[in-house]
Amino acid sequence: MSEHSLKLNNRKSMELSGVNNVNTFDEEEIILETDLGFLYILGKELHINMLNLDEGKVALQGEINSLEYKAQGTDIKAKGKNILNRLLK
Repeated sequence: MSEHSLKLNNRKSMELSGVNNVNTFDEEEIILETDLGFLYILGKELHINMLNLDEGKVALQGEINSLEYKAQGTDIKAKGKNILNRLLK
């Protein structure tokens, strides 16, 4: 297991390590699978600037409003249905 770290700068940019996968992303929500569980990032105008899953690194920018970890094994499909409902509105 690689080390998971998160560096947040002025709620406008973020650098992460220990990322295994990007499950979903749009301009308001990004769900990452990390070594320590799922990380939900909520905000506005979110964009992934750098993605290197071989090294487990992700960099993103935008207005970051919320960070929430969920344990491995959490049903992210339920969360995904909310994304789909929001997109279909």
